Amino acid sequence: MTIGHFIWTDLSTFDMALARKTYADLFGWSFGGDGGYDFARDKAQAAAAVFPMPEYLARINMPSFWMSYVHVENLDASVEAARRHEGAIIEISPQPFDEHSRIALVRDPSGAGFTMVEGSSLAPPQGPPQPGHVVRRCHHLPDVVLIEGFYKDLFGWTFHKTADTPWPVYDIRHPDGSLAAVAEEVPEEIRGKFRYWMPCFAVRSQQEAKQTLSALGGEVTVELPDGRLMGADPQGAAFMIRALEPEDSIGAKAGQSVKLPWKAGLGLLCIWLAVVLDIPLFWGVLFLLWSWPALRTGCADFIEPVRRSTHPLLYWGLTGTWIGLSLWVIAGALAAL
Repeated sequence: MTIGHFIWTDLSTFDMALARKTYADLFGWSFGGDGGYDFARDKAQAAAAVFPMPEYLARINMPSFWMSYVHVENLDASVEAARRHEGAIIEISPQPFDEHSRIALVRDPSGAGFTMVEGSSLAPPQGPPQPGHVVRRCHHLPDVVLIEGFYKDLFGWTFHKTADTPWPVYDIRHPDGSLAAVAEEVPEEIRGKFRYWMPCFAVRSQQEAKQTLSALGGEVTVELPDGRLMGADPQGAAFMIRALEPEDSIGAKAGQSVKLPWKAGLGLLCIWLAVVLDIPLFWGVLFLLWSWPALRTGCADFIEPVRRSTHPLLYWGLTGTWIGLSLWVIAGALAAL
């Protein structure tokens, strides 16, 4: 079921031709050429869309922006639930999207806009994530207290703190237990003065995407320690990119099955083999299993996350200890053979 999940993303833009070229080069999308609402396709399926900036937003000099859509069962009831919350704004009341769907645009109490959609016209791309697919939605704001009750009431979402560095991070869980989105209490000097929902798109190579974006006239504004890049296209639309990983096939797509965390299972097996069968070699394997993700992501998890960018001495102390212990234990085990 996709009800209560983000299912769609589109771009309001001033220059349709430039938007098509930007994202065709960046994500490999193809476009139908529709001048009103042009679907961006990844091979045979739609991944997003671009459309001209609405006139009323152009008049107030709204920069180009990405909009995220939440699927709802009863649009009128959801809009009324939003209306009851102080600070929430109904920017666009329920109206037809096409003959099969209706939409409404809402600003939550923090000021971040999102669209609710009722009907079957829009759906997330199916199958394993590909370059250009949204693999995460992130809400950047000063304090989750501003929105926690609002989204709990609307969609049943719950907030669970997962990190304190480089700033507080919260998993937002759907009632079915899957990950609906992430909220981050990002400092204003990084997120800017606005609060917003930001899509994070997958790319094959972060470095190549970074170079392509710069060549197109866009920019990378912030490099985050977990491997994400915050950037903006040539017309100022903000978004994130992250290198495609096998783990992206889990809950980022509503309704898809959850992938088995085999690496955690392998680590658990190493502990049992090392302790129960008294085979020290597997302690070394376990330490290597800890070391590799720490080196790859720049974050060492030891009771709590320790990031290379914010606490480099402790990060390298932990990672170096794991690597040193693994080599020592493996060497000792091999010498005893």
